[in-house]
Parts: sequence; structure tokens; C-alpha cells
Amino acid sequence: MKLIYLFVLLFVTTLINAQTDSINKNLSTVLKTSKSQMIPEGTLIKAALKNEIRGGSMKVGDQVEFILNQPIVVADQVVVGPGKKIMGTVTEARASGVLGRKGKLGFSLDYLYLDNGQVIKLTGQSNKNLKGSGAIVVATAVVLTPLGLLIPGKGAKYEAGAVFEAYIAKDTELRN
Repeated sequence: MKLIYLFVLLFVTTLINAQTDSINKNLSTVLKTSKSQMIPEGTLIKAALKNEIRGGSMKVGDQVEFILNQPIVVADQVVVGPGKKIMGTVTEARASGVLGRKGKLGFSLDYLYLDNGQVIKLTGQSNKNLKGSGAIVVATAVVLTPLGLLIPGKGAKYEAGAVFEAYIAKDTELRN
């Protein structure tokens, strides 16, 4: 009888232990999947220009593509890896002209696109207003006749790979 009692006790203990392990594994899985990651407003991101852009070939409203240059890190944890697509919009564009008129090119960094389809709003602008060569043109025109008036101004352009800063526009919870 003691042997049967001992056997039943051992069996029940094993059964309870197995269920506890199963419950702990399920609870751990639920906690991991429900844990959300938050990117706070104002988090700095760095974006690299995908292709060269020039003030003379762009117009206001054109889309500009960037790539996330560095991972986004929050509390010593990478929450978004590099290489994600970022889109911006040209806000100012002007080709250089004669008489040393300088070119202009400005754009905003608008949205970061994640692999899961989530879109994160960004804030950040960059402008390139180049110093004109008007004084050089006038001096050249006086010395070399009217041909000096045809000296073009410097064009505004950004090379592919140029890095710009933007910020997360508002607290954003990342979806899994």
C-alpha cells in the first residue's frame, strides 16, 4: 500500500511540475510578444541621401529618397536597424543662373518606413543656399567686357551618401 501511495504521489508531483513548466513557457511567450517598444519624440536619426540631387533638376514637391544610415537606439537597445527607407520632399529648388545667381536647394525629411508597413513621421529640414559669385562677375565684366556677365552662379547639389539629421516627430510605439 505504501508503494502504491508513493507511486501516486510521485506521478501527481510530476504531472503538476510539467503543467507549471508549460504555463511558465506560455506566460513568457505572451510577455515577450506583448512587450512594446517606444521611440520617444525628438530621437535623433541619421539619413543618407540615396542619389545625387541638384537644385537645377529638382522642383518643389519632388520626392527625395534616403536610407537610414545608423540604427535607432533607445535605452541601449536597437529598435530599428539601418537601411530602412526614408522619404523627403523638396521645399526649395532653383538652378544657378547668369550674373552669378546662386542655386538653392532645400528639402524636408518626412517619413521613415519600417519593414512591417509602419510609417513614422519625422521632422527635419536641410537647405543649401550657396554664396553667389556676383562680385566676381561685376569685376570680370568691367575688365573683360559684357562676356563676364555670362559667368554662371554655383549650382546647389548634394552628393549621394550625404548624411542629414532628422528627429522623430512624436512618441511612436513600434508594432510587431
